Parts: sequence; structure tokens; C-alpha cells
Amino acid sequence: MASSDGVVGQMRAVLGSAVCAPPGSTAYENALAAVFFPEAARRRPACVVAPRTVGDVATAMRVAAAAGARVTVRGGGLSSNCVADGAVMLDLSQHLDAARPDADRVVVGGGATMGAMHRALAPAGRAVPVGVVGHAGLGMATRGGIGHLTRSLGLTVDHLVGVELVLPSGDIVHLSEQSSGDDAELWWAVRGCAPSVGVVTSAEFRTHEIGPVWVGRAVTGLDALATYFQVAPELPRDITMSAVLGHSSLSPDEPVLFLYAVCASRRDSAVGRARDGVDAVVAGSRAAPLYRSETSARYPAGLPEFAVPGAGAPEPAPGSGPRGSFFGKAAFTGPTLDDEVADALADRIRTAPTRACRIDFQHTGGALADVDDTATAFRGRTAEWSVPLNAIWDDGADDEVCRTWTRDTLRQLAAHTVGFYNVELRPGLPETASETHAAYGDNLPRLHALRHRHDPTGVLAPLLP
Repeated sequence: MASSDGVVGQMRAVLGSAVCAPPGSTAYENALAAVFFPEAARRRPACVVAPRTVGDVATAMRVAAAAGARVTVRGGGLSSNCVADGAVMLDLSQHLDAARPDADRVVVGGGATMGAMHRALAPAGRAVPVGVVGHAGLGMATRGGIGHLTRSLGLTVDHLVGVELVLPSGDIVHLSEQSSGDDAELWWAVRGCAPSVGVVTSAEFRTHEIGPVWVGRAVTGLDALATYFQVAPELPRDITMSAVLGHSSLSPDEPVLFLYAVCASRRDSAVGRARDGVDAVVAGSRAAPLYRSETSARYPAGLPEFAVPGAGAPEPAPGSGPRGSFFGKAAFTGPTLDDEVADALADRIRTAPTRACRIDFQHTGGALADVDDTATAFRGRTAEWSVPLNAIWDDGADDEVCRTWTRDTLRQLAAHTVGFYNVELRPGLPETASETHAAYGDNLPRLHALRHRHDPTGVLAPLLP
């Protein structure tokens, strides 16, 4: 890409006050402060553009393409890739953040969060299966969306029925199952790789009537991890049992295993099966459980946070103040995780460089596999778990040791890895190419061809090396 010098003036000439610049100005700094991902919030884009309409987005893309500038897109602000030094950041969250129900569908703007979508759906008792945090946006939703109902209902992206997409050329297309020709290729691509082919300014999702779900939680010893690996894959698809390895004030000297089970069925027999599953894992530890709880809660807003009880301060919200640093990977694994992996991962969390580091097991399987790996750009349908490995730290002196811990922990899963969750792809790292191949596999040539056809100069951030 060419230098972004000059693009700010060109943007201002056509978009006026929608352009926030220079760095240091109040509007510019406020826009970056509201980005959740700490590393992204510290970057310095050439300018921030807060489009009011899809026409503004199209104009911004045309100007950026003509100027040889790169563009990143901030929706929910959860991605590490939503801001880049020297690029134009399109901040869809300021004006394009509406969500409205439409019968059994919901239509959301490109800057809406999953939390906003569900607040709009709550009066009708309907929902879309989403991830585990409400401030995720359409970047997450169009690239997967793994959460507590994935086993029973599938991914967020599996509920996408239509999008309004602005291409790097500035052309606006409307995509759905009825699309044909090149638009059908774009429809295939946006379901798993949307940020690499265009800017989603509006999306429509299919919804479900979802009543309260049962949630069972427990904190127990790391020695129960091998039992967890045996029990979770045997559960029926209406039960999800996810877990976290991390630290808690409940166990000052030793990390813990935190279980988080959700039963989507309201049948007593199903809830009993979920409770029995938690009991079986807890019994796998030599020590008594440190914590047990059960509740029935409205999905998703009423669910307890997916965090170890006693882990410290709750997860910060976007714009809530200074944050530290984060480095994550997320491997897809099959159901073959065993005693050897359990011992290795227990050692990894014990030797984590900070107490904020955690290893998650987001339980998948079930409905995830109802869609073929080639039906959409998303790949990883054979996974039993998505395993996010999260290094979190405050002291800049810990940068290298924390990144090394994450990479070394990922290697412990290599023999059982069946893919890589594309939301954790980051451009410019030594491992970016290999992780991109792991994320998209045989879908990658098709994506490359589509990207080269629609974005030959690389206006959008290069997520596909």
C-alpha cells in the first residue's frame, strides 16, 4: 500500500465532520479509548471516520482506494485488527449501531454489538446464539461466534440470512441465499471471512424463541481436568460444558479448574444429566470442590460471566479506563484430549507469567458439525473444543514472556489440533501464514481468488497473507 499521507484531507473534503483527526484531538482520542482490545486502542490511525450512512462508508472506501490507503473497521471493538497504525479506521459504532426485531429475524447495523441485538430481542423472548461476551460485534458474528448454545443451535454465523456489504471499490451489494454469480461467492465468503472482503454495514439474523436456561458452575482442582476431557464429549448436544484453567482467590496457591455447564433444554431429565456431568468432573479431583452454584437465567444477558469466581476484577468494558496487554491464540481440537494433555496444560497454567492468564475450553461439537466445512468460509466443524489461550499482563516488561507462554502452550495441543479459530488471526506475525492455513484450509485458495478480484491493492487490512 502507498503512504496514507494526504488521505485525511481528501476524506475531510467529502465527509466533513465525520472525520476525526488529528491524533490528540478529543474526538479522535475518544474513539480509540472506546476500543476494547488494549493493543488496538494504543495504535495511531491516520484518522477515524464515523460514517452516518452506508453511503458515507462507500465514499470512504472509494477515497481510501484512490489514495492508496488502508482501511480497518471498528464494529464492536473486540478485535485486535480493528485499528492499524497509519490506516483509516471506520468507526461504525458511533452511528450505525441500531438493532431492530423483524418478526422471527433481527436486523443490526454494522456497529451494533451482540448485547445491543439481544436487548432489542428481549421483549419478544427471542435470541441468536452468540459468543460469551456481549460487546462482541459483527466481526465476531460473521467469522464464527462460539458460545454456550453452539452445541444445540450452532454458530452465530450459521444464523446469518443476509448482509449489506460495501466492497473496497465502494460498490454496495446485498447478499443472501438468493445471490447468484459473483455475489454468491461473496455470500459464501462473508460467512467466515467478512472483514477480508468488505465492510458489513447491516446484517440480518434468524432468531429463536429461547426461554431460561440452566447454568451449573463449579470450581475444583486441576487434577479433574482429565475427567473433564472424558465427560464433556459424551454429553448430549443440548448441554454445553465449558471450562477455564485459571487463578482464583478461592485457591491462593494453586490454579483451579472452573466448570460452566449450560443446559438449553428445560426438561428435568436434561437438567439432571447436566448436573450429573458436573458431579462426575468434580469427583475427578481428590479435593472437595471450592465452589458450586446452580441458577436458571435468561439467555444471554442473565447468564453469569464466563470467568473464574474469585479471579479478581470483572472484565473491563470498552472505554472503562486504562488496560494492560493481551495476546491470544485459539486452537480447535477434536475429542481426543487425554491425560497427557491434561497434565501438560495443568503445568502450563501453573507456570503462567501472570495470575490473569487463562486457558479456556469452549465446548463445541453437536450442531457445529451440521454444516459442512466447505459450505461457508468458516472452517473447524469437526472440533469438540475451541481452546483460547489468553496471556494478560500489565507490565510492559512482561511482553515477551507472555507471548512466549501463549505460543508454547499452543504447541502442547498440536497433536490434537484440527484447526485454528480465525478470530485470533493477526497480520504480521511469524506464525500468521501457518495459522491462516490452519484456520481456512482448503477454503483458502477460493478466498484468495475472491480477495484478489475485489481488493487487488489491499485496501482492507491483510488478514489473508
